[in-house]
Amino acid sequence: MKYLLTILSIFSSVHLFAQTELIEKHLNSDFYSTQFTGFYLYDPITKEEIYNYNGNKFFIPASNTKIFTLYTAMKMLNDSIPAFKYQLIDDELHIEGTGDPTFLHPKYKNTRAVDFLKNNGSKIVFHWNNFDEESFLPGWTWDDFRKDYAPERSQFPIHENLVSISKNGSSVKTFPTYFEELTEIREMPEPRNFYDNKFYISNKKRTEKVPFIVNETVIEKSLSQILGKPVDMIKTPMVNNPKVFYSQKSDDVYREMMENSDNFLAEHLLILASSTLPGKLSASEIIRYSKRYLLNDLKQQPEWFDGSGLSRYNLFTPQSFAQVLGKMYNEFPEQRLFSIFPIGGKTGTIKNRYKDSAQPYIYAKTGTLNNNVTLSGYLKTKSGRTLIFSLMNNNSIKDLSWIRNENEKLLRIIRDNY
Repeated sequence: MKYLLTILSIFSSVHLFAQTELIEKHLNSDFYSTQFTGFYLYDPITKEEIYNYNGNKFFIPASNTKIFTLYTAMKMLNDSIPAFKYQLIDDELHIEGTGDPTFLHPKYKNTRAVDFLKNNGSKIVFHWNNFDEESFLPGWTWDDFRKDYAPERSQFPIHENLVSISKNGSSVKTFPTYFEELTEIREMPEPRNFYDNKFYISNKKRTEKVPFIVNETVIEKSLSQILGKPVDMIKTPMVNNPKVFYSQKSDDVYREMMENSDNFLAEHLLILASSTLPGKLSASEIIRYSKRYLLNDLKQQPEWFDGSGLSRYNLFTPQSFAQVLGKMYNEFPEQRLFSIFPIGGKTGTIKNRYKDSAQPYIYAKTGTLNNNVTLSGYLKTKSGRTLIFSLMNNNSIKDLSWIRNENEKLLRIIRDNY
């Protein structure tokens, strides 16, 4: 018996060495030699660190940051999004924003919040005093201001804080309609002014979506037109113990954020999470709270600046992503979790990759910035194991599709051999 156990132990060691050698051969190839690469592989069932290649070093995570945002939101929010706080005083409906990004969002058909605001009170009194942070965050690039993937953050977003412009001949229509008088047709213009809400659409375009500058006047006028009733903006706080009105199912928002890497939803999920804490809305405060109370056991605490990963100041390690993914795997049902993440060959940003199997085997979040590609999530192997991985590539001058191809080869090796 002792002899048999020795033989089995030797066989297991040889097999493990062969597996490790396959990964090392791939990561030590010429392809990866001119970039900074980190890879961490972990078994959440046995709690075994399977492979660690620069796993404790810090990388720019790009949209992998949304994994930390997702975990924080799932821990802090209920099954539905808090749309706003409210009190009905006489015939006035007093409201305060929570950062709900789904209000008149084109991808959500839930009109509960709009209907409630329309049907309660003859006037809306909006308490515009509970969000003091900047609209943009540290480490965002200055020219993102004109891009529809980087609208301003605010306490009460309307229509993703974007102006939708459509042109028919010399006629221009916008939503919100407040911006129609502020929009012009020009030949090859920049889509918006930097300092004020003035918008332009090229005479060669039919539609445009552009961020607007959020201020009291915009919210007051837009909301009044949408609801068909007066809206007064005041700076005084609401009295104690307002009620909370809930709108969209939370998992619908999480799924959209993760599948399509939606920066706007990510930033506002952090603000929403902060609405559950005392004090004003604050992404920086909920990040501090999450690091102190939800993620205090991470082996490497991240430099974490935003919810979306647009900031190049963000620095995370592959091991910390694996730890958070492990927490999620242990704390939430697998079926729910895997329905939120992009699915290889099926949904989201990896629907055109990992298609070489009849059954999905990758459930993971992508991340992309210039010169940086990341992917972290769950991998189902042919032997039936569910493994957690984080693969981060920084400072590469290669074509990003080429990097993704090589990363896909690595994950296939693990799928087939573990």
